[in-house]
Parts: sequence; C-alpha cells; structure tokens
Amino acid sequence: MSISTSGNSSLDTIRASYQTTDSDKAEKEDTLGRDSFLTMLVAQLQNQDPLNPMDGTDFSSQLAQFSQLEQLMNLNESMENLATSSSNESEKDLVSYMGKQVTGEIDTMEVENGAVSSGFYNLTDAADVIINITDESGQTVRTLYQGTNERGAHLISWDGTDTNGDAVDDGSYTYTVLANTGSGYQELPTTVTGVVEGIAYSNGNPYLVVQGLLMSPGSLTSVADTETETSDNTSILDYLGKTVTSEYPIISVEDGVMEGTDLEFSLEQTEEVTIKIYDVFDDLVQTITLDEEDVAGGENAVHWDGVGSDGYHVDDGLYYYKVSTSSGTAKTSVTEEVSGIKYANGTQYLVLKDSGRLVAVSNISEINN
Repeated sequence: MSISTSGNSSLDTIRASYQTTDSDKAEKEDTLGRDSFLTMLVAQLQNQDPLNPMDGTDFSSQLAQFSQLEQLMNLNESMENLATSSSNESEKDLVSYMGKQVTGEIDTMEVENGAVSSGFYNLTDAADVIINITDESGQTVRTLYQGTNERGAHLISWDGTDTNGDAVDDGSYTYTVLANTGSGYQELPTTVTGVVEGIAYSNGNPYLVVQGLLMSPGSLTSVADTETETSDNTSILDYLGKTVTSEYPIISVEDGVMEGTDLEFSLEQTEEVTIKIYDVFDDLVQTITLDEEDVAGGENAVHWDGVGSDGYHVDDGLYYYKVSTSSGTAKTSVTEEVSGIKYANGTQYLVLKDSGRLVAVSNISEINN
C-alpha cells in the first residue's frame, strides 16, 4: 500500500508568514536559523505518515524549541546592535582628544600591507643605541644597531624585514630601546608628548596621531588642553620676540635649497674640521671636510648647497649637523631672537630671525627677554 502526502494550506500560510524577505538576514545563512527551523518543522508536518502522525507531546516540544530559538536570535541581534553602538561611542571618545596635548608610551610599530609606521625615542645624553623588535609572541624578529646618537629626539626607521631579510607579516611589533651612555645598556622609556593631530586605523585598531606617530589610547598617561602645552604653562607663541639659546639648530630644506645662512660653528683653536649632515632618520647625507688653514679660531661658517654625497639634491625636509675635530672642541650653539613658528613633521619649531635655523622647544637651554 502506497502512502500519498497532501499539502496543508494552513501550514503553508504559517510557513510563508515567517519566511523573511530581508536580503541582509538572508545573507547570514546561519547553520540552523529561525527560518530554516520553521521550514523543517512545517515540512515534517506536511510529509508525516497519516497512519502514524506525530505525537502531540513531540509537536509541543518542537514548538517550544522554536520559541527558544527565536528568543536567542533576537538576543543575538540585540547584542550586535549594542556592540555597534559601543564602537561608535568609542570613536566619538577618540575624537574628543583632537587638538589636545597628550603624553603616552609609544613602543609599537604597525606593519600593514608592507608599510611600517615609525618608532620614536628621546636621549637626554649622547649614547650608543640598540633597538630590539619583537612580534606578538615575544620572539625577536630584528635587532637594529643605531650606533652613537646625540641628545634629542630620534625616529626609528625599520624596513619591515626580519634578520634573514624576509618581509614580516602584517601586525603589531613591539620595540625596546637600549641606550649606553658609558655605564652599560639600559632600557630607555619611549614616552612622547604632543598635540593629537588625527585618528588613524591600522590592522583594525584605532590610534591617535601624535607627532606623526601612532599612539594607542590605552597608553595615555596625561591629557591637557593645548593652552597648557608646556610645563610652565607657556604657550609656544610666547617665545616670539624672545632670545633663545639652543645647542641643536635644525636646517630646513625647501625646493632643494637650504633655508637661511651658512652652517655656523665655533672653534677654540684652528684644526681640521669635519661637518656631517643627517636627515630625520639619522642617515648621513653629506660630509664636508675643512683643512686647518681653511678655518680660524672663534666663529666659522661653511656653505652647504643642499646636495647629498650622491651628487643629487636632498629631499625637502629637516636636517641637522655635527661638527667634530681631533680635540672635540667645536660648538654649534645658536643664540638668536625668535621671529616665527614653523610646523613640520607634526611638530612646531621656533624660527630664528638671523640665521633662519629652526629650534625645538624641548632643546632650548636658555631664554632671555
């Protein structure tokens, strides 16, 4: 005896009323979602053996399961909406940092699509520097030997390769700066203070952009309005018209030409002089050597035409120079009136009136009204 099945218009109506026409929900294609569960239940009822129909208790149990499933689906959607709302609120919180001065620890470099963000460290004294770069598991992927660097701020330039020269995977990499001032290598804090210039996303994580560097919001140790951007509540505008002294004058190159006067230095005695010019990555771009007969005791100046050691004009940007002699007595300090403010590489610099050199506020050693 063959058994035939017949459709049930009431059941068809119920099933059709629950089937969604929302394309977004259809795209989710859950393993066993609300629609799939109801479709299977209705199909089971339509195709059951008329001589051995489903027990009423079993049917009630399946309906109860459907009710529980629907409640779980609704709860899941509510949680997704809550997560989206929380994400939007977090982004709004980051926007509130815009224009404020913050201090935080920067010890990671982001690698995304082969591009590497810069690292940073600051030296209070000249020191030999070694930088260890580790991955998220704590394994060292590269060690950078920076040599001897002068006091001041320095950027870390890493090409995103490991010790074998192979490109590393995208992700976050932590760096540790070890500095030796003569008494052994010690770990150096990499704290940065500056004004928040923007918000950037790397590898799906949000960062504050401070001095051109990526700072995690979780690393902040202080936040202040820009009116209190210096420790003595002095605005950078207050330096205008004042005479300042700095041991570290900065060269600005624009359109391939060095801005301002020749590079000045002072000698206690006449001797051979070597002037080395570096870019912001501490790479040597030009060396100028002067014989003893070409210099004099006291103030001296040497011209640089903005050409590198390769014979080509260097890129526009900021540079600094060191003057060395056999006796080590050369000085490059400048004392001049501040005539303006220049914004470069995410930092504000004071412009000196006579020489055209730039000076970072953190490198001022003396202020005269």
